[in-house]
Amino acid sequence: MKIEITKLEQTDSFAKIISDYIQSSNELNIFYLKGNLGAGKTTLVRHVLMHMGWSGSVKSPTFSILEEYKINQNDIFHADLYRLEGENDFDMLGLEISEDKKAALFIEWPDKIPHFEMGNEIFLSLSLDKKERFLEVKTKCKNFLRCIDRININLSLIHI
Repeated sequence: MKIEITKLEQTDSFAKIISDYIQSSNELNIFYLKGNLGAGKTTLVRHVLMHMGWSGSVKSPTFSILEEYKINQNDIFHADLYRLEGENDFDMLGLEISEDKKAALFIEWPDKIPHFEMGNEIFLSLSLDKKERFLEVKTKCKNFLRCIDRININLSLIHI
């Protein structure tokens, strides 16, 4: 599924859907965020966190590599792997992911490590085409797909 998110309001609306999904889920959800620099990966995560009730700043974890947030009963992790050399660098972060833990993990530049192959894996690819932005969604998670199917927020859906 490909969604046009050219306007910031559209990004915010999609972030609200993700936020609602995370808060209603009792599972591990891993969001793999692909896209070039400036495609909107951190902006999307920032809006998700704001919709979940985070009032502090949300910075890109480009230099810290990993930021952790506790919002209500939700553990949220935001990783930017751009500067990592490979899987061993990620292991050194000490992040312990367990399939039986209710948490959300957002990973920018996920090609630097193998996929976790556990929990609900949701692949979000952001792209720029001239002046338009698109978000492509791929997942086997039926609950997340049901959330997207209920989109009633003036987003242009382009099924592929």
